[in-house]
Order: sequence, then C-alpha cells, then structure tokens
Amino acid sequence: MKKLLILTFAVLAFAACAKESSQQQPVQTDNTVAQAPAAYTLPAVLGGEDFVLEKENPSKPILVASMAGFCSYCKKMLPLIDEMAGKYKDKNVDIVIAFVDPANDQLKEMDVVKNAKNAKIHYNAAHFGQDMGVTGFPTMFFIGTNGETKKWIGADPAYIELMSATIDESLK
Repeated sequence: MKKLLILTFAVLAFAACAKESSQQQPVQTDNTVAQAPAAYTLPAVLGGEDFVLEKENPSKPILVASMAGFCSYCKKMLPLIDEMAGKYKDKNVDIVIAFVDPANDQLKEMDVVKNAKNAKIHYNAAHFGQDMGVTGFPTMFFIGTNGETKKWIGADPAYIELMSATIDESLK
C-alpha cells in the first residue's frame, strides 16, 4: 500500500510539471485566457510592492510566468526569464514571476528566487493558476495592451527568444 501511495504521488508530481520541450508545441496562442476576475493582486515575495495584474486592457504589456516552488523545470526557466527582464528593465513592460505556492516563507529561501535581480517575483494569487488555465509548470502568458494574449507551456529555453520577439513587437 505504501509503495502504491508513493507511486501515485510521484505520478502526480511529474504531471504537475510540463514535459521537456521536445514533446511540446513551440508556441500556443490562446485568446481566451481572461476569465474572472479581471485583475489580481500578487503579493511580493522578497518585500517591495504588490503587483496588480490587469488581465484586460493593461496599461503596458505584461509577461507573467506562472511557476511552482516544487517544479524543477520552473527553477531552470526562472534565471532565463530574470535575465530577459533585465533586457527590458527600462522599457514600458512588466515581467512578473507569479508562484502559485501559498507559503511565501518557503519561496524566500529558494536560491533561484534570492538570486533573481530583474523580474518582479510574487506569489499566491488566489485561484490565479486555475483561472488563467495553467495545466503545467512553468506556463508563461503574454498580455498585450491591444488585447493580444499568448501562452507558452514548459521549460524550453527557446521560448525566451519567442517571448522577447512578442514583447518587441508589442513595444513598436
């Protein structure tokens, strides 16, 4: 019985993280991301201001990476997204990492979070992941000021280039 429980937990944990990029679509466009509510207040992990994520008609483009503290794929993507955030630091765009974890204290202790220098890191946005249609971690969403949305699922470093191109196009 104990082995069955361990096996079940392992399968569920594996399913929670998206599979490696070789088994994924290169990019998924989803124009039905917004459901309810229209905005979320995301508390800051390491101090600073909370981030209000407006899903409909944001004042500037937003890239949100939905991650989970237990997800090893998320830990691989976080430094890449943080580096990309540095590229856009002085541009009119928000790059936010939103952990679905409810325990802020555990997130504060993660080296990958402590080492982030550019991205805004927040957590536990109520039913954020569920409302945004997160089916695996990490899931990155682009929300443009013109209503455009894009969604990438998984830990593919090539997504950084695709997300950057999407942001660059929105800033024109």
